[in-house]
Amino acid sequence: FMARYHTDAELAPRDEVARAIHTEREAGRGVFLDARDAVGSTFPDHFPTVFNACLAANIDPRGEMIPVAPAAHYHMGGLVSDLWGRSSLDGLSVCGECASTGVHGANRLASNSLLEAVVFAVRIAERLRDDDLKTKEAGTATAPTVLPVDALTTLRKSMQAHCGVLRSADGLESLGRVLDELNGKHGASNALVAAQLIWSGASARKESRGGHFRTDFPGAGADAKRSFATAPQPHPAELVP
Repeated sequence: FMARYHTDAELAPRDEVARAIHTEREAGRGVFLDARDAVGSTFPDHFPTVFNACLAANIDPRGEMIPVAPAAHYHMGGLVSDLWGRSSLDGLSVCGECASTGVHGANRLASNSLLEAVVFAVRIAERLRDDDLKTKEAGTATAPTVLPVDALTTLRKSMQAHCGVLRSADGLESLGRVLDELNGKHGASNALVAAQLIWSGASARKESRGGHFRTDFPGAGADAKRSFATAPQPHPAELVP
């Protein structure tokens, strides 16, 4: 079906594939992965985890097509870091899924997340080995509230509907009311804080870029720029000619 949406078909950028799948599902046609000929009887040997998940849903991928839907994949946000894994908070280093290193842009490069984590983990280790670390004073932390199951279900459905593959001002406004209501009833749980940060960014970015697509602002705006709250100093190795 992807040939109707992009000349590269299934090899199109993942955000375009996700929107195409979403459109087909909303139209009631559904989207399916057909592995019957490509994998067939060897499915249990090559993809045992997927095979067992399919069987749990009463689907045998050796002879049936697998229904698919867009889902959250690798993050393209996170804590902004420099090329040595330093965040703007002194003493906090980040890499992998929690970090926004800038190597991906607005649309994460396929099969690159593990490589990113390994590269930046090594760079952080090299930097810390040479750093003069200071002992931080002891601090305290309060565990946030946990959303009840029904509230978490409401949050997930609202985020999926209004802050997922397709976003718009009307949908985000509706989501904002849900977030305010849940926050008023249950307090600032981790799930709500994360949802509010995503909602805030989606509401403020009145353009479409990579995985963020606004139906009311389908085009890209001015070039986005990354910045640090406090610009970290370069690692000494970067100063060597």
